[in-house]
Amino acid sequence: MKYPVHLYQILVCCLLLAGSFETVRGQSARNMNVGAIQYNTNEVMSDDELFWPVDRPVEQGRKTMLDVNAIIVGVERTWTDPAGVVRNIQVAQIGRRKFSEIETVTPPVAGAFKRTFRTPYPTKILDNNEWTDQQGKDDPVDPNLPADVVIYTHLNSWTGIDIERWTYGFANDDHDDYIIMEYRFSNQSNEVLNNVYFGLQAQTHANAYYPADIWGNYYGATYSGYVAGNAMADSLRLWYSWDADQTTDATIDTRGKPDPRWGNFQEPQFFGHVVLHADMSPSDERDDPSQPHKAGWSQRELAPDLNVSGHEDIYDYLAKGWDLANPGAYGVTVDHTGAVVSEGSYRILNPELGPTGDASVDINNTTRFDPLTEQEKTSLFSFGPYTLNPDEDIRIVTAYVGGGIPYRWAIDAGAAYSNGNPQQLALEPLPYAIPNYAGDYMDALTASELDAIRSYVGGRTIAQRGATLDKMTKNAVLDLGRPLLFLNAGKAVRTWRSGNVKYGQGSFGIPLAPATPSLTGFSENDQIRLTWGNEAMEDSRSGSIANYRIYRELIRPSALEVPTDTTFLLHEELPANVRDYVDTRVTRGEDYYYYVAAVNGDGVESSRFLNRTGVTSDKFLEALTPTRSPDENWQNNVVVVPNPYHARGAYNYEEDRRLTFLNLPAYANIHIYTVTGDRVQTIKHLSNTGDADWERQQTFSTTQIVSGIYIYVVEEVNSSGDSTGNQAMGKFVVIK
Repeated sequence: MKYPVHLYQILVCCLLLAGSFETVRGQSARNMNVGAIQYNTNEVMSDDELFWPVDRPVEQGRKTMLDVNAIIVGVERTWTDPAGVVRNIQVAQIGRRKFSEIETVTPPVAGAFKRTFRTPYPTKILDNNEWTDQQGKDDPVDPNLPADVVIYTHLNSWTGIDIERWTYGFANDDHDDYIIMEYRFSNQSNEVLNNVYFGLQAQTHANAYYPADIWGNYYGATYSGYVAGNAMADSLRLWYSWDADQTTDATIDTRGKPDPRWGNFQEPQFFGHVVLHADMSPSDERDDPSQPHKAGWSQRELAPDLNVSGHEDIYDYLAKGWDLANPGAYGVTVDHTGAVVSEGSYRILNPELGPTGDASVDINNTTRFDPLTEQEKTSLFSFGPYTLNPDEDIRIVTAYVGGGIPYRWAIDAGAAYSNGNPQQLALEPLPYAIPNYAGDYMDALTASELDAIRSYVGGRTIAQRGATLDKMTKNAVLDLGRPLLFLNAGKAVRTWRSGNVKYGQGSFGIPLAPATPSLTGFSENDQIRLTWGNEAMEDSRSGSIANYRIYRELIRPSALEVPTDTTFLLHEELPANVRDYVDTRVTRGEDYYYYVAAVNGDGVESSRFLNRTGVTSDKFLEALTPTRSPDENWQNNVVVVPNPYHARGAYNYEEDRRLTFLNLPAYANIHIYTVTGDRVQTIKHLSNTGDADWERQQTFSTTQIVSGIYIYVVEEVNSSGDSTGNQAMGKFVVIK
């Protein structure tokens, strides 16, 4: 259906007359949660964010990798704005921060926002309580999807250009460090729209800890030369960012943000936005190597081009080259040959900004800048100009991608770095020559990753075994994330080109991960029982299932509070015809967390996120905890631990403030009284185990108990809940 442009103008008039200058906010939101990148969006694409790697908790380096994501459409056409001003340029934008009065005119298409999974969303039931993500469970399933999950969004804009986006996510561990975003911009007006530009803005993050600064650079100015056969030209169209020093003071070094206690690098990652495809024209769907027309970055609030709000100024931001005078000394503008020009289409870092002033030095370690004036960078890809007749469209495809050194390196190298903090980790500094290391844990490097690093360092060893790192060597270790980012960016390009995907249909030329099994767990006496579903066997597109792997969260000694490179370790591998497992390598009272992965004949595992336990905000609620068997001599052996109970000093007080009754009969009512005889609570113990937890110590009125002496009476009952007449009595003390 075609929409006359004037209808969008009427919508804008209504919004402006109502005094609304706020971005249209989506009421519906979804995340992409099958791989290492978690992508969150809403129905109007106004609040997109990315987390990577999502399986690393915040205190171990999980970061928000996207602070700004915006889409801008600029069109040359004559129109009259709500104030009666005749204009020759019209702009529509969605996204956070700038140009907010124009953001109001990108309404969602009702019912178009949808997340679809390729395989059924797995259920998760733990000790008879269901913890399945309800949104995931209710979302539609399409076995013919080109990816493991697809999020579709459709917006109108008052320019007459409709905006559609398909976001593709993958569970395959070799392809889950990127997500692909396919845009379709279609002319739904009755007019010919001339000199149309499409802008994609992104402020990709590589820092979350203060002090910090984001550096960024565009690699891709000479990409058209690479396509023409120049092997020395840029091989990717990639904007990427990394954590840099916050200050030029030589005595202060913040890059990597070594943890003040343990020394591990908290921000070792690189993150980027890469162009995969841009149509030559509405009638020619070949990839145009001359696109994007403009690429580079602005300095957030301090940049003149990000502090404009008029249609004409925003259009110039998309259509014109970069101003050489802004941002000044640390940037240069170049043309498609890489030659420095006064107003170029591509803004790159000045290569002479290396720490020695030598252009041959890697610019990742740039230090010569003023942190008060050179702020975090917001990147831009601008595509155009295009002419679109009614019903014609342009397709643009990009990907968000991450890369970084294994977290074990971030731990060991951080501990070995002399940053004014004593080395506190009980680890041998750098127990390997970095370019040659390969381990047997999940965070190890693949052969292609090792090759990328070896090529990057030219065969030299960055640091020797047992070395203590200086600043230059520390930065060289962190820089090893750069070739891994480029490797993953290239992988995203190849994935797109190897497929025949268009508008959510078709297939990619990569192996699909098996469906994630539904998981059921039981806390039993001195063991934990896991069973899982047959979804992987029923997934006809991912190949035959060879086996199942049980992963369990690492249990750390209570006195050892050190970071670890991975939370979950391979615990057991079982044949494909087995779908249950009893874990007897457990300790009573400990909390255990698992996930189960199906593995196909090519060694590809199902998603390690969808049936993982312990992912709620109150993690312990999803814990599986082995219990003890009922005590035959319970009347003499019942005890309460801890006793006295120091509530404020209890382990993980806010989330896990448990008081436990041990050596119980199989079934009982545990009545708790004050010393004056007032009953404050009754715990129903019907689990056929020898222990029971009083998790939150609340009275019948849900208020917290106070300090004092309490009496408990254990009343034995049978499996039907009827009293046997047998009792045991005791007391415990609460101190707050």
